[in-house]
Amino acid sequence: MIKENILEMKLKSKIAGLLFFGIISLLITNCSSDKEFENKSMNEIQSETGVPVVVKEINYESFEKDLKYFSTLSGIMQTTRASAVGGRIEKVNYKVGDYVKEDAIVVQFPTDNPAVQYEQALHAYENSKKTYERMKALLEAGETSQANFDGAETQYLVNKRNYEMAHQALFIDAPYDGIIVEVMVNEGDGVDSKIPLFTVAKLNKMKAKIWASESEIREIKKGMNAQINYNGKVYNGFVSDISLAVDPYRRAFYAEIEFDNKNNELRPGLTTEIAVKVYQNQEAIIIPKNLIINNNENEAVYISNNGKAELREIKVGSRNAISVEVIDGLKVGDKLIIKGANMLSNGQKVNEVN
Repeated sequence: MIKENILEMKLKSKIAGLLFFGIISLLITNCSSDKEFENKSMNEIQSETGVPVVVKEINYESFEKDLKYFSTLSGIMQTTRASAVGGRIEKVNYKVGDYVKEDAIVVQFPTDNPAVQYEQALHAYENSKKTYERMKALLEAGETSQANFDGAETQYLVNKRNYEMAHQALFIDAPYDGIIVEVMVNEGDGVDSKIPLFTVAKLNKMKAKIWASESEIREIKKGMNAQINYNGKVYNGFVSDISLAVDPYRRAFYAEIEFDNKNNELRPGLTTEIAVKVYQNQEAIIIPKNLIINNNENEAVYISNNGKAELREIKVGSRNAISVEVIDGLKVGDKLIIKGANMLSNGQKVNEVN
């Protein structure tokens, strides 16, 4: 009896196992069949209704190309004056931001500076001037010869020039009307000769020098518009000068840009991005760069034409960072496929879903 029960239990176990595996196999088979049916249905749907795509109708748009550079601004005129002699700074008459007139004394050295002999030059000039004026009066009165007058005049002019040179060495002036943008010394400082003392600039206009490659400089022309975007405000300028020779150290060409600064909002030393507008077309056909397909070394895009995908070869003109100008191959009214092109082949049926 016990053996019969054991045999019956084993038989039931085998039957249950077979049923389990049978059910699993059936489920797997059904799932596989459903998947194949599902895939077949998708292909049939696309064959009947077309691959879903999003299109954009071509129209004229404004196209611009900018070349961008970083540069440091300076005044349209900017001059740094240096010391002609060494010695102690006696006085600094202006500070940064002050407006100065031409010939205003900005920095001065003591008149007893031994390298200049200012006092001797001043006395010699004053004495020779008196002699010159006396000899001139005598010549006009006929009481001295022309030779005597000429000698006095020559001595006067020599001493006058010596005094002016001594004065310029000790009293450093502004070369023109402008703004003091930097003062490098303080009163009491001891300096050597040829040390920079101060910088004066005209700030009603600013300039910047950009460095361009050989290919870029071909696109940049005198008079082209340029812009600075600083603190949320746009400052307009233009290309005022272009170099004809490459700089041997930078291996680049420079272009100088001039900007209006009538409100003195731009400051010397400011480093900023400058955009030079090298191309502009108000009625251009433009497309995103990422839509272009390489077709046998030719550039092409997909368009929707009578419900089918057409791989259309194009000719590209100017390019900027994100777009290209199409100069041949597309026309106004064409339907450019902008989404779904990666699933297409030429002549395939499409379904516009936008």
